[in-house]
Amino acid sequence: MQNNKELAHTLDLIAEQNLSEAIDALKAFASAHPELAVEGPLHEIDNDYKLMFDYWSRGFKDDHLERVYRDMLKRLWRLASDTSLRYAVGHSSFLGAVYSRVRAGARDHSAETLRRSLEGFVSDAAMLELEPEPTRSRRKEEIFRAHQQFINDVFDYLWTSPQLSDGATDELAGILTSPTVDANDQQLMVSALSLGAMNLFDINKLRLLAEVYRRSTDEQVRQRALVGWAMALGDKGRSVFAEERDMAADITSDPSARKELVELQIQMLYCLSAESDTRKIQHEIMPDLLKRNGFSITPNGIEEKDGESLEDIIHPEAAERDMEKMEESFRKMVEMQKAGSDIYFGGFSQMKRFPFFDSVSNWFAPFYLDHPAISGICNEPGYGQMVRNIIDHLPFCDSDKYSFAIAFKQVADKLPPNIREMLSGGHIAGMEEQAAERDSPAYQRRIYLQDLYRFFRLFPSRQFLYNPFDGGDAHRRPNYLFFANAIFKGTALEENFTEIASCLAKRGLFAETLAVLANTGGNARTYRHCMISGNVLLRHPEAAAPGTWPAASACFAEALRMKPDDAKALSGYARATFYEGDYAKSLETYARLAAQQPGNKGYTLNKCVCLVNMNRSEEALGDLYKLSYESPDDTRVGRVMARALMCTGKHDKASKEYSRLCSSADCAPDDVANSALNEWLAGNKQAAAGQFAKYIKLLHGDVGLGECRKAFAADVTEKETALLEANGVTPTEAHLMADLVCSFILRTM
Repeated sequence: MQNNKELAHTLDLIAEQNLSEAIDALKAFASAHPELAVEGPLHEIDNDYKLMFDYWSRGFKDDHLERVYRDMLKRLWRLASDTSLRYAVGHSSFLGAVYSRVRAGARDHSAETLRRSLEGFVSDAAMLELEPEPTRSRRKEEIFRAHQQFINDVFDYLWTSPQLSDGATDELAGILTSPTVDANDQQLMVSALSLGAMNLFDINKLRLLAEVYRRSTDEQVRQRALVGWAMALGDKGRSVFAEERDMAADITSDPSARKELVELQIQMLYCLSAESDTRKIQHEIMPDLLKRNGFSITPNGIEEKDGESLEDIIHPEAAERDMEKMEESFRKMVEMQKAGSDIYFGGFSQMKRFPFFDSVSNWFAPFYLDHPAISGICNEPGYGQMVRNIIDHLPFCDSDKYSFAIAFKQVADKLPPNIREMLSGGHIAGMEEQAAERDSPAYQRRIYLQDLYRFFRLFPSRQFLYNPFDGGDAHRRPNYLFFANAIFKGTALEENFTEIASCLAKRGLFAETLAVLANTGGNARTYRHCMISGNVLLRHPEAAAPGTWPAASACFAEALRMKPDDAKALSGYARATFYEGDYAKSLETYARLAAQQPGNKGYTLNKCVCLVNMNRSEEALGDLYKLSYESPDDTRVGRVMARALMCTGKHDKASKEYSRLCSSADCAPDDVANSALNEWLAGNKQAAAGQFAKYIKLLHGDVGLGECRKAFAADVTEKETALLEANGVTPTEAHLMADLVCSFILRTM
């Protein structure tokens, strides 16, 4: 919701358990915003704090001091949070309209009234079976239309509601788990409470969602509650509301709940890929499908069009190839969908502009044929059967089903007869679903997540709401990465952290990988934990926040303490110490690896590189001559050999190696630079300058005099300071060489 820096700062102070400063901050805000009526309840909290402080300061011992202090923190949190809600409502025309509409007049929003209305709808719907047919349809339409308006209002009331009281929480838990309330209504109410809790942390909404997940007998209600609970977990509330941590420990103690949380976290990652998956479909798969226009879709699948063209006669094998490519494109889409990709996001994102989606609740409405917005379409002869067949066969999320049903009538008359026949017959080749999959918790969760993702990405007034799929801000971490929430540290869920970290790393989310791994307690850091963190830190050190992680070598060293002779841990430790400049440790480790695997020339070669960097090139040459004899065309060996020869003063031999490298297809800019360096140390200054000029052009293109000098200093003299000094090259000579190189470059411009 609309963020206010002063209120966010107040909540931060409360989370830090700094009660007096938080009271002062809220006082300052209250005086600047008298319309929010904060001063009355704040004055009560302030007075209670002063009484407690006075009693304590006089030297009296209060055995209940901690409990009283924490209770005041909770009271202040609720007040500040409700104030944030009123502020957001007052500063957003969208929120203000929703909030005011459902609270206008003398409406009774008590739990008892809500229960009576919800149970009354179930009763009225059941009694319709006793109505005679002429009046049943009309009566049914009236009941469902009135109820839809009612449940829309309930949804808007709940998601814009302030902090729930304990009593209201218990009453709502009873309604949401009652078998006498329609499951569709329960699902919508769970979504409303989740939406409210995602925007403003509320311990009682969180407790309510956890209770529904544990107690409900309807799987779709349970899965919505689990998603809402995971995405509404607070970053700061747990320091004030200790029961949040107890709640997390209790849920994660159940193995089946842990399994579902792991699946949920992975499914959320697939949601984040919806746009990239859409681009892949649009730019890679669909163009190929459209090119294969020699086929038509029939009730029996993909078939060739009648008639032979001249091209078919000349190249009869081309039609078979086209069929195979077309089927392969279909398979790619099906495989993406089965793996968890949201393959329909791109297509349906353009179909969310119907008035139906002006109502927030309709984005979360479970799909049912009697919804007033589509009941006329779905029951219309001809069209209705086609709509139902498609919706029954294809794994659309609920909001996409509504989009399709509303849009279908506009295009149905324009469909070719064979397509209409296929749809009416109820067979859609290649896209059937198994009923068992539809009933699985994972499937229901995935469909619901797609509804959530569409809402937060496409709803016109989404800017007024916190998006749990975004990267968060200075006051909260991204909610989609709930495995990084410290509330799970020390719980049974820790044993699954490496599984999620591995998934994140495979998707290139390296900062997120480290965030999850950092959430692991010391006793739970396994070999796999150390290997994943070590590899991420080694290859992507920028992913670690400054001061939050040790060096990559420390992670591999910890892995080696668990598995002392493990080749992967040794290899990681050798590479890490090398990149950290500790060539002695890297040499020792590569020597161990070479002894373990004598036939692995990579370990021997890396050992030689360490020796060269330690100014022990003469020792390296023995192994290098052998490697060169065994693999004369291996440019990796040639590079190390040439460098070792240069460092030992064997410039003629080094020159031959560099000539061979620079004339090969694998020549790299560094080969040119090293060749130039060798010529310089051999005293061939003109040849060296010509090579250096080529090197700078390869890296920077045509550069002016000033840029040339800077490039030479950065890419040559600063990188090779130790080698130049060891060979007696003074800073003066380095400046002169820079001028000579620049003169070469300027002559060729």
